Amino acid sequence: MNKRLDQAQYNREQLLNAALHVFRQHGIHAPLQRIIDQAQVGRATFYRNFADRRALVLAMMQHALQRLDSKAQYYSQFPDGFIRLIESHVHNLPYLTALMEYWRVIPRDDPDLQRLFAQRDQILQPLIEQAIAHGVCRPDLTTEDYGMISAILRASFQGLNEPEQIQLAKRALELLIHGIRAYP
Repeated sequence: MNKRLDQAQYNREQLLNAALHVFRQHGIHAPLQRIIDQAQVGRATFYRNFADRRALVLAMMQHALQRLDSKAQYYSQFPDGFIRLIESHVHNLPYLTALMEYWRVIPRDDPDLQRLFAQRDQILQPLIEQAIAHGVCRPDLTTEDYGMISAILRASFQGLNEPEQIQLAKRALELLIHGIRAYP
């Protein structure tokens, strides 16, 4: 029985990883069969795990929140943990590239999506409060601003390859964090 559960968990992870790869290469509307083929599982295995594209996208968002939560916990030890978390996004471009399109598949007022946004906010709020308390971030910074920051980073996805995307993301963060104002 344990072996069967391990295989089921492995198959689910393979499908999530394959979806990330396929969505990054071909967009969020890529045929589900590409994901199945990439994961090297059967069609029935896909549908045992995900009822449809929406269920897959929600699972990917949940998976991304788990990653965000782990990072947030790690960065909470630093007064500038929120800034460090954002800077770490440069090295997670494959995840962010796919995530940027997920919300387009599901309406913003969808209850499941609203639940995920609330989860995201719970993860980020302590880091934001800590950064504000230490004078690292402006006092009116909110969890909603995080979405705007992510949108700014989206510009880096215009790069033709991953190294170019990383370079553009670093520049976007530099401009975001340090601004465009010249200081004497």
